Amino acid sequence: MRRLVWIFLAAIVLPSLVLAWLAVHSVRDQQVILEHQQAVISQSITDSVAQTIQQQIDGARQEFEQITQKWLEEGTAPQALAEDFNNRLSERWPLAEIGFAVDRDGTIYSPRASQGIRARQFRDENDRFLSNRENVAVYSFNASVANQSPSKSIGYTLQPDQLQQLGKERNNQQVAQEISAPVPAAKMTSMPSTPVADSSQNVATSSSEARDNSADFANKSQSIYSKVSRRVSPQQNAASEPEILSQVLPEESDFRRVTASQTSGTLARFLNNKLRLLVWYRPASSPTLIFGAQLNQAKLIDYLKPALVSVGNARNSYSRSSSTDYCLVILNDSGQPVALSHAGFKADWKRPFVSTEIGEALPHWEVALYWLDSQRMSHSAQTLQWMLGLIVLVLIIAMVLGGYLIVLDVRRQTQLAQQKTDFVSNVSHELKTPLTSIRMFADLLAENRSLDPEKQRSYLRIITAEAARLTRLINNVLDFARMERGISPGKPLPCELVEIVREVTETCRPHYEANGIAFQLEVMVEALPLQGHRDSLAQILLNLLSNAEKYGDNDILIRVRREESSTGMRGCVDVMDRGQGIEPSQVKRIFEPFQRLEDSLASGIPGSGLGLTLAQRLAHQHGGEIRYHLREGGGSCFTLSVPLAPQPEIT
Repeated sequence: MRRLVWIFLAAIVLPSLVLAWLAVHSVRDQQVILEHQQAVISQSITDSVAQTIQQQIDGARQEFEQITQKWLEEGTAPQALAEDFNNRLSERWPLAEIGFAVDRDGTIYSPRASQGIRARQFRDENDRFLSNRENVAVYSFNASVANQSPSKSIGYTLQPDQLQQLGKERNNQQVAQEISAPVPAAKMTSMPSTPVADSSQNVATSSSEARDNSADFANKSQSIYSKVSRRVSPQQNAASEPEILSQVLPEESDFRRVTASQTSGTLARFLNNKLRLLVWYRPASSPTLIFGAQLNQAKLIDYLKPALVSVGNARNSYSRSSSTDYCLVILNDSGQPVALSHAGFKADWKRPFVSTEIGEALPHWEVALYWLDSQRMSHSAQTLQWMLGLIVLVLIIAMVLGGYLIVLDVRRQTQLAQQKTDFVSNVSHELKTPLTSIRMFADLLAENRSLDPEKQRSYLRIITAEAARLTRLINNVLDFARMERGISPGKPLPCELVEIVREVTETCRPHYEANGIAFQLEVMVEALPLQGHRDSLAQILLNLLSNAEKYGDNDILIRVRREESSTGMRGCVDVMDRGQGIEPSQVKRIFEPFQRLEDSLASGIPGSGLGLTLAQRLAHQHGGEIRYHLREGGGSCFTLSVPLAPQPEIT
């Protein structure tokens, strides 16, 4: 038993535990891979939307450039266009909130403060910057950046108004001096005028110098604005990077330096914690003039909204997630949504699944992706936990069930071994008893030749009965062995059941009468023809009679009858006695091999435990069965039921 337990542990439990461990790790790794793939796909969606927004803003700049260039090509004088630029642009271009025109010396031609509240506010906010008297923190957007992937988001605690404050503090003394000094535009007006060609050359030279100065300003300003964190904390970065820094940094400069190296561009700055987005254009025909516009933020947002739907749907062609699974949101510099792909959606805007900074075109604005089902990832984790729990549960059930089956098999094998041992003991006892009787009475006959004839006949009957008993026992063992090996008894032949019953009872009657056993035969039919094996049917009856003799309290009744069943007519032989009977719970046991309700050695009742088993199997070979039920008035009744041969139809 211990050896079997060790084999079970080594062959089943240990490999099962190893496989379970490997399965758990495999499922976890697979979940991590799937989550990573989902994050990569989601990030690619926000990257594409951010890039599209950059391209749309650059498209707005190009549209502004085309409008301005068209006016110049139509023959409008540059100076006249500059002085009336705000009025003309407001009528022509819906995205423009204010149009402005300045020259490189810092002279502002448009808008005039008298043109309304917005114009006056624009002049108050931008005069010092546009006239090159103040360096401010600006974000300059190069058109070539629109064709590159935007930088990944990673968010900021420093507010846009604090960026302004840093720039102001850095140049506080310089700005104070410039405020009290004459306007730079006045100084520049004293420069000698040059032809257009020369002026272009001068512009190119100053542009080269401006690029160097801009680079110097950028390098200096980077050290000031290096610690900028984003307003959002994407779920995919929060665990690995608690504080995610922005890659969008401002550049401290004045307007002349910003516009020196390009003929057109986009720049953004924060005023009173609000984003101002400007586009500008310096035409080649009038290189000293710069035309620009401050974009209307509300109309700009409406202009950008289609990017959320068009790009999101395009990315779904290879994404596992549908656009109905997530919401794309444009977040402004305050971290608040200004455009959503699913109207009415609510979420914790600071905790998107992934997000991407739009870049210098809209500094500190982000494209964020949120799952419509906020519990999507937790559901995946719960599914993983349930899967792992199910694996462990199945493993435990398998081990418990395997152990239980092994224990049952071991117990069955132990019981079978014990039954075989008892069988050998019982058979040895059964063989010894008749042999002893035969030898004893044979010796008496040999030593006392002068015995009277009556005693001699009595001794001979005993020898004959014991020999028959010995023959029956050996036949049972041999028949059972043949059945275990699957040997067929041969082709069934026509025989008659009533005749077989009469022959068996006549053979047993002298023995029963000699031992004082009340024996009665009731034949209720004339004949019961069937197809079978005569010897096998006789063996069944002998085994049933032997069982009744052992347990029947010296009272045996045999009844032969016919009964009708759903499968046709059947011949029945009832062997009844007046013994103690059998408990219903023990009925199945008596037909199992080597099973005895009482041990033959301890009870004194002979038997091998094969009689009823062999009788039942022989009955099954004939298409019948042996049934047991309690006899009315006490005792047992074993019924042999076999199908009869079909009767020929009378024509």
